[in-house]
Amino acid sequence: MIRRTFFGCLALLLTVFEALAQNWPSLDLIEMIPGQFEAVRINVRQDPVYKTPKHYLGYPLANIIKHLRIPEPYQADDVVIVFTAKDGYRVTMAFNDAVEGQGYLVFRDTAAPENRDWLEFKFGKQEMTPAPFYLVWPKEGLDKWRYPWPFQLTTIGLELASSYFGAAAPRNSDPTIREGFHLFGTYCMRCHSVNLAGGQVGPELNVPKNITEYFIERELPGFILNASDYRAGTKMPAFDDILDAEQIRSIMRYLEYMKSEKINAKE
Repeated sequence: MIRRTFFGCLALLLTVFEALAQNWPSLDLIEMIPGQFEAVRINVRQDPVYKTPKHYLGYPLANIIKHLRIPEPYQADDVVIVFTAKDGYRVTMAFNDAVEGQGYLVFRDTAAPENRDWLEFKFGKQEMTPAPFYLVWPKEGLDKWRYPWPFQLTTIGLELASSYFGAAAPRNSDPTIREGFHLFGTYCMRCHSVNLAGGQVGPELNVPKNITEYFIERELPGFILNASDYRAGTKMPAFDDILDAEQIRSIMRYLEYMKSEKINAKE
């Protein structure tokens, strides 16, 4: 039987700041007060985590995002939504995509036993569940990089896009470097940081040493395309069916260029 405290409603502890660039609204998904949102049943034809059809209970993402007010004078195009998992993994997506994409924050797998909310799945070498919250998109055919499926979520917040990318953004306006940065931001920055800006799950790639300074140059493209060919049990996804050779070269040009824009990691 579904726990009454979860079924039917959910409220989120809101932290609302003054409309300053450095202070942005966030939602704590762990602090829940019953009575605000009604849970619905969601059917996913092919779940990318469990790799099977799934049925969940959850809350429409768009309803929750309504409580994330964009500070003036900023507009939706100026900000990103940041989803943070309990291990520090961070995923961003465009504000309008999140509002319009018909996603759901799910809290229970209906196939789980009566006394549990989730079934386990294998992630790398670990067995885990998506608890406490898992972002799913029932609509088929969506770009998984625009519409991510992060799990073990604990918070959602807004950040100014320019602040989020911060020191990882190259000052150089060369279009090839900018293209590499755009690709890096889309496919790599969820896990990796450059100049300490970005994800915290994968290694930092620029300070104190840039990855191109210690990784064998001819092997780096292959590693980016499919890390599992190099490291057993890696959590890094394969990109060999997503990125082509020229796109990989663009990412490498960006990474190599960032050697010239290193920050002082000891500051």
